[in-house]
Amino acid sequence: MAIKTWVTDGKYFFQIDVCARSRAKRELRVQKRESGVLEAFEAEKDPEATRKKLNRIESHLADEARRELAEREGAGISWADLVERWEKALLEESRLPSDGLRTPIKWSTAHSQIQSVIDFTSAWMKKPAAKITPADVEDAFRKMQRIGYSNCRVYNVKVAINKCFKWGIMRRLIPGISIPPTHGFGISRKDSKRPEILNDQQIQTLLSEADRKRHPWRQVWKGAFHTGGRSGELFWLKRKHVDLVDHMILLEEKWNFQSKIAEPLKDREWRQVPINTDLHELFMQLGIPNMQPEEFVFPRINAWRNGEAARVLRDFCEEIKIPSICFHTLRACWATQLLKHSVPEVKVMAMGGWEDAETMHRYIRLAGIEIKGATESLSFGKRERPARVLKLIPSGTA
Repeated sequence: MAIKTWVTDGKYFFQIDVCARSRAKRELRVQKRESGVLEAFEAEKDPEATRKKLNRIESHLADEARRELAEREGAGISWADLVERWEKALLEESRLPSDGLRTPIKWSTAHSQIQSVIDFTSAWMKKPAAKITPADVEDAFRKMQRIGYSNCRVYNVKVAINKCFKWGIMRRLIPGISIPPTHGFGISRKDSKRPEILNDQQIQTLLSEADRKRHPWRQVWKGAFHTGGRSGELFWLKRKHVDLVDHMILLEEKWNFQSKIAEPLKDREWRQVPINTDLHELFMQLGIPNMQPEEFVFPRINAWRNGEAARVLRDFCEEIKIPSICFHTLRACWATQLLKHSVPEVKVMAMGGWEDAETMHRYIRLAGIEIKGATESLSFGKRERPARVLKLIPSGTA
């Protein structure tokens, strides 16, 4: 507890701070502060009365702090403390090696979940986690919808909040509840709008205009379209991964733009992609045959290194007047083009590294191959007018 008083420009100011700390849980504490201006005449004439007045304010603040502490001790830790502990636990887990029983969470995934919780639950931070209700959760989701976030984004935030609650419940940090307040919100991750994609002509326009304008990213974009590689996979592609004899690319590691380290692929499996004619020509332009095994295939672009691949591509698409897409959409373009040209689904999944059939079906719908020709049976064809039949009578007969 502390009482401070000072004089500035003839005015008497005060500030009172109190802190109530739990004996059972030393990390749990409640702080209160009150500040203001004293009457100059009263402070000068009767200092003892002023001191008693400040003591009463201090005593009142201390009572408030103790009552709030008692409530919080019964309700468990605050949401802010829970999020902080969960963050530390996820960080430690991301550093653990795989033990063969479960795959440790990636720090990029953990960081995304933590940031979602921090961004969209800021109003809860001072509340005990046990006091957060489904109504609080609904308010957060509706606020996101009003701002314009997609269903997928709201769904991901729900998953993150749910995981944080479950982590706290399992460790007995949130007394009195066994089911997270996120339970019962049937938010679909699917959006009604069609995902962004480029058609054949737009893809040709993108690649040809990038070449014509000598855009610094032209070779990267062409490589992405012909390999289906993710941004981090192509950024870390080295000469040793390109086999010009068997015409095959090996993808086995990627660059993490957030943590700035190389790591295994998303599914922790390697995969291969055949080198087609256009891609072989691109590799010749890049000087692949003269590269050292550890040399990177694609140029080192600062904006790429800084994780700005999506922004750069969107800006260029707007410049050349085609639908604005992000870098990852080139992967979708690659998959849908293969499916349109009758490449079997199982081969596309193997080359793209997809194990989830639901994800592949999304690309099948984008390609339209599962419904192609389905309405032909409704067409009766061109109806011709029946010809007139004339009976010919030989001349000279009656």
